[in-house]
Amino acid sequence: MQNAIKAEIKRLAKRAFEKEEKSKKLEAQYQQRFTKRTGLTAGPSSRKPKAPISKHFDPKYCSRNANFLAKTIWHKVLNNCYEPIPAVCYQIPKPDGSKREVMAFAIPDAALANVVLRRARDRNLKRLSPASFAYHPDKNVFDAILALREFDHRGKLFAVQIDFEKYFDNIPAGYLKGKVADSGQVSLTPHERHIFERFMHHQFAEHAQYGTGQFQRRHKGTPQGSSVSLLLANLANHDLDVDLTAAAGRFVRFADDVVALCSDYSQAQLIEKCFFDHCRISGLKVNSEKSPGIAVISGRAQEVRTLPHFDYLGYRFAPAGLTVPEKTIKRLKTRVSRLANIYLIQYLAAGFDQSRCSTSAPVYDWDLLGLIYELRRSLYGGLAEAEIEAFIHQGKRLPKMKGLMGFYCLLDDPAPLKQMDGWILSMVRRATRTRNDILSSKYGLNCPTPSNRQLATGEWLDPAAWRGDPKPEARMPSLVRGWRAARKHFYTFGLENVEAPKYGFYSDLDDLFDY
Repeated sequence: MQNAIKAEIKRLAKRAFEKEEKSKKLEAQYQQRFTKRTGLTAGPSSRKPKAPISKHFDPKYCSRNANFLAKTIWHKVLNNCYEPIPAVCYQIPKPDGSKREVMAFAIPDAALANVVLRRARDRNLKRLSPASFAYHPDKNVFDAILALREFDHRGKLFAVQIDFEKYFDNIPAGYLKGKVADSGQVSLTPHERHIFERFMHHQFAEHAQYGTGQFQRRHKGTPQGSSVSLLLANLANHDLDVDLTAAAGRFVRFADDVVALCSDYSQAQLIEKCFFDHCRISGLKVNSEKSPGIAVISGRAQEVRTLPHFDYLGYRFAPAGLTVPEKTIKRLKTRVSRLANIYLIQYLAAGFDQSRCSTSAPVYDWDLLGLIYELRRSLYGGLAEAEIEAFIHQGKRLPKMKGLMGFYCLLDDPAPLKQMDGWILSMVRRATRTRNDILSSKYGLNCPTPSNRQLATGEWLDPAAWRGDPKPEARMPSLVRGWRAARKHFYTFGLENVEAPKYGFYSDLDDLFDY
């Protein structure tokens, strides 16, 4: 065990080094782009690296002393006196405007948590519900989506969705401790139980107050940010899994997001009762504002509450098949608009390098080309247009499948993607006109203002403007074109080599864009 902790400390320290190097590289790229676009020398970075809050958060110290730290921490566990170093609490904004508390634990504590979680999870994998998809190493979000899509309801389809109020924050500690101690439900060693209980009552403070030594102690909920939170949260809903297995035609749980499907209203009522009974026993609360409850999923009005669809894990489930939810389209538009502003408009306030664009032969705009490449990287997961076309028309296998395109390989209805493609063309065209107006009034210059057709085909860029080979791909990426490739890949190879996004992706598209 000590050697495993030592190896994990070194791995986490290495990952911290790589993250720091990536941040420095990105900052250098931002400065280089600023200089290219404005013709001005970029000033020093406003992002000053923060000194580690203590030596146990310092990857250099932890890497050099991994053996000593592993030996010390395991000795404390063996003597039942282990106590995690107080964590740093960060307030992370959520899409609804509220904030989520995420804990950053010291590297040795994070290493211990990872090792213990893997061993405990692997030992209890067969004892946990197969309908819980977030914590199984051999399952991912695609398995959860397919499990719902393949439910054969043979008539009316009833969906029951109940949302728990701040699930990870509100799980009562007493209920959790009872689950951890119950050998009939979970197989844990005495040392593992000790470790889980100490994490349930760890100390923490926000970054600004950490140096004062005034720490709070956790008395409920799970420590989000630590891997032990995964198993603890899963145990908190284990009894619900057991009840739903007996009551539901099909149910899927991904962390705290649960959907149950059945073909009968009385069965749907029984499923709903399972949720409320579980809350009454466990101390959890139902979020009435975000809980749709029971509904018939149908395109026609029925005798009970009827919905044309339900949204789950980034997909919209409807009788006609899977499509894209409206909230995903809205977030996608926000992200694309932000990129267009960064590439085409934002830098103009500081200055502009006249060599960046030309409206006379040869016609070019390197900032517009950069935007197109950034969108392609995001939507296609790093694939080139030539690779997409070769796979669709010639069957040449793709080297990988990531990004937004890869995630929506299960999509049945591409109608929202077609509308989104048109919106992207129109939005970028309007952005180029705004860019041209600013350049004309402020610098007496003009930039290309291509039409939708020119953007879609790439004809706006004169290849003669590019020196050398290969020539750039000036064609605007297409969600529909990416979906065609992803769909063909799914039917040809299944989900092989399709990278599933990280947990939380459906509430934050950054995991899909920044693959």
